[in-house]
Amino acid sequence: MNLFKTFAAAATAMACCAATALPSNAGSFRDSLSLIDLVKGTGTKVSFNSNSFDPSCEGRAGYYSFVEDEEDVLVVCTSQVDEENPDELWEAIAHETMHIAQACNGFEPVSPAKYHPRLLRELRTLAPHYAKMLVTTYSGEHQLLELEAFWAELQPPETIKQLFTLVCYEQ
Repeated sequence: MNLFKTFAAAATAMACCAATALPSNAGSFRDSLSLIDLVKGTGTKVSFNSNSFDPSCEGRAGYYSFVEDEEDVLVVCTSQVDEENPDELWEAIAHETMHIAQACNGFEPVSPAKYHPRLLRELRTLAPHYAKMLVTTYSGEHQLLELEAFWAELQPPETIKQLFTLVCYEQ
């Protein structure tokens, strides 16, 4: 199955369900650990940063940092994320994992352009605060990258793991 078909199937399935129920998609600790294992398989390091002095963690649940031949790390900011809350942990890891998938895709969005309006509609429905932040804080290509990352937080674990595997392992 190619990336387009996988993404289309995931987006279609989520769009039909979004109108009928609130999401109960957050992953368990096992889902987070499984996704971390997939991330590590690409060579990306994963760090749980308890350093409250990390300026990159200020006001952020996590971040992905990539500098060719120097740094490739997903950081979960434990000063901002309750590690004992599986929902918070999943959302931080899923969001940053989407950025890693985008890096695997040449630092480009992984979704076909025709799905971007659907992703935004879903975000407006399920997480209007993210949709507002997306429109007021980001612009251009960065806005599309963040759209996909915020969308990833709302997806069931299997969707994100399957999409990540397809983009980072099977392309």
